[in-house]
Amino acid sequence: MKTIIIAASTLLLIGACSTEPTTVLLKTEKGKKENAKAEVIPNRTATIEIKGMTCEAGCGGSIRKELKATGGVSRVQFDFVEGREVQTAKVSFDKDKVTLDQMIKIITTMNEKQFTVGKTSSEAINDVSTTTTESSTVKETEEKVSMSDAQIELPNLIGILSEVI
Repeated sequence: MKTIIIAASTLLLIGACSTEPTTVLLKTEKGKKENAKAEVIPNRTATIEIKGMTCEAGCGGSIRKELKATGGVSRVQFDFVEGREVQTAKVSFDKDKVTLDQMIKIITTMNEKQFTVGKTSSEAINDVSTTTTESSTVKETEEKVSMSDAQIELPNLIGILSEVI
């Protein structure tokens, strides 16, 4: 019985301690457009001062989600400082799909009117082709992910087994 445990442990150690990088193939579905949203190409950026935010993750995430649900917002970034009364959001959007006034209305009516909007400004994006947008389009059916840099610490199995034996 002890021999079987030692042999199995040795095989596990040899496999677990390999220095070869591990490659994992991720399969993606091709042609799924039912849930895909149209890509938003922004032509304006808005800077919006927001009062009432308590955290970037929760409040900011809620604001980002609601603004992106309009179908006209491509990106929402926050200049959030803990404890500061007024936070700033920078929104990249397509003015033909959503207006600044619509975005202000969304922000001020969400979460039971938790947020109030201060100063706002909007400016045109000069070169739309250089603007980065978030896209969920997958062009390849397989992607390779290398795990060679992963560092995993294993317990000293030989020490544990020698104590058991």
